[in-house]
Amino acid sequence: MKQLFVFFAILFSCQLGIAQSKSGIDREKLLDYYQSQRYAEAAAYLQSYYKEDTQDVKALSQMAYANIMAGKLAEAEKYYITLNTLQPNNIPTLFSLAGISSRRGNVEKAKIYYLEVLKNDSTSFSAYKQLADLDREGISLVRNHYLEKANALMPADADVAFDLCEVYFKMNFFDKAKLVLEPALAADSSNLKLLKMKMPISMAGRNYPEAIKTGHLLLNYGDSSTFVLNNLAKSYFLSLDYPNALKYFLIIKDKAFDNEGLYYHIGLSYRGVKDFKNAIPYLEKAIKEGISPKIATYYGLLGDSYEGVNQNETANKAYKKGLQFENNGSLLYNIALVYETKLNDKKNAVNYYDQYLKTINPKEQPKLISFIKNKIEELKK
Repeated sequence: MKQLFVFFAILFSCQLGIAQSKSGIDREKLLDYYQSQRYAEAAAYLQSYYKEDTQDVKALSQMAYANIMAGKLAEAEKYYITLNTLQPNNIPTLFSLAGISSRRGNVEKAKIYYLEVLKNDSTSFSAYKQLADLDREGISLVRNHYLEKANALMPADADVAFDLCEVYFKMNFFDKAKLVLEPALAADSSNLKLLKMKMPISMAGRNYPEAIKTGHLLLNYGDSSTFVLNNLAKSYFLSLDYPNALKYFLIIKDKAFDNEGLYYHIGLSYRGVKDFKNAIPYLEKAIKEGISPKIATYYGLLGDSYEGVNQNETANKAYKKGLQFENNGSLLYNIALVYETKLNDKKNAVNYYDQYLKTINPKEQPKLISFIKNKIEELKK
């Protein structure tokens, strides 16, 4: 930390050398503000000495810096705009203005400043990277262009490589993604973010041994996330190594919530090792998870809609379909009522009223039970 303070001391000694003799600024006091990170006090101190409409570039730079570090973005922007007028196309100033605009939520304005940077320096990696970061709405060809430019300038940058790989992966350009990933990983072979990107890319290219190797490398680095375990399990599964696939699917099961796909793969893995007895409950769970808990309600609404257009037999078919997913009392009652009042089928009406009775709690609804029993007796006459 002392080395950092010495750096600031040298930096601001240079910046304030001329200004001090003219304005009487206490250089030591100002440096103390910076060293203790009291930027708001530094800004106030500078503003007390310089005129509001000063055109002194060094003074403006100092006040802009102090204000931006103090989080006073509007004040800082004012000084940087003046600087940009006095020294047009100054790249550090344009970067500062872009950063302020972005932090204040004015993304479009930030883009304009970054594009101004590129007009003056078409090889600015940082400008391309920042422009890509500002354009994250879905798959954007413009963002893709900026990422490609940044990646070409600095292939080893992990953040850009990851983002570009992600774009290519979503577009199913797996070979391109692999080409981008390789130099970045070569520069940082233990980067967990890049390794986690390598797994799905390897799987998409059907290089399951590479995906498995990467998965175990991530586990060795301490990343036992569901993402890693799931891709490792699927890689073993697709390699037809069912015992190892089953091992990792079962680990995920103990860590994760109920999941249709997980149960499905566990069931298939058990089938792969010829353990049909254990395959059955997991395939049954997969079926259960794959069915919406509201499906009986949907069929009830469908049946009621058919009744509304006087398609009563079709209505009862819909109600009965709903019963395949849930023994729902309302569906049983609706079926019985359709048979009784619209299809004049007393026998089936009695049958479904009997089934409906079994769903009623006698302690909570004794009057309803009495009503249905009386209805049944009437229908039997």
